[in-house]
Amino acid sequence: MSPNYSLYSIPIFWFISLYPHAYAASLIKKSNNNKWNNHNPRSIDTNTSYQKAVPATCYARFERAEAAHKNGMENAPFFVGAVVVGNTVGLDASMLGTMNVVMGMYLVLRMVYTVLYINTTTQKTSYLRSLTWFAGVVLLMGVYVRAGSVLARV
Repeated sequence: MSPNYSLYSIPIFWFISLYPHAYAASLIKKSNNNKWNNHNPRSIDTNTSYQKAVPATCYARFERAEAAHKNGMENAPFFVGAVVVGNTVGLDASMLGTMNVVMGMYLVLRMVYTVLYINTTTQKTSYLRSLTWFAGVVLLMGVYVRAGSVLARV
């Protein structure tokens, strides 16, 4: 039996999802005389003040980084659920297309997605980002389907 590393993917996913927020904050601080509103960073007034204080391209990148962070948080339950469900029903970790490989592939797709989200500035290239997101969803759906098949046989 091969070792199952898929549970380690959860904290790695968390870091991948949290990184864009830290990056967004660093963008604002760098362009705003090292100022960051940490006591109310999500307020409309704070974001309006940032929009006025930093160059438009910087603010747009800040928005995309924050959106990438939020997307990661929105996808966290679906991802964590797939890891837990796959392990609960005992999906194999040793073969291609199993827990270690699927979770590793998903994490790579999330990193690519995050980079694309932060760096995409045109409608045309945004479709690659969407395709990357969709590929990740398909991988996780596969885990749920395989887990359901295991339970259906019981």
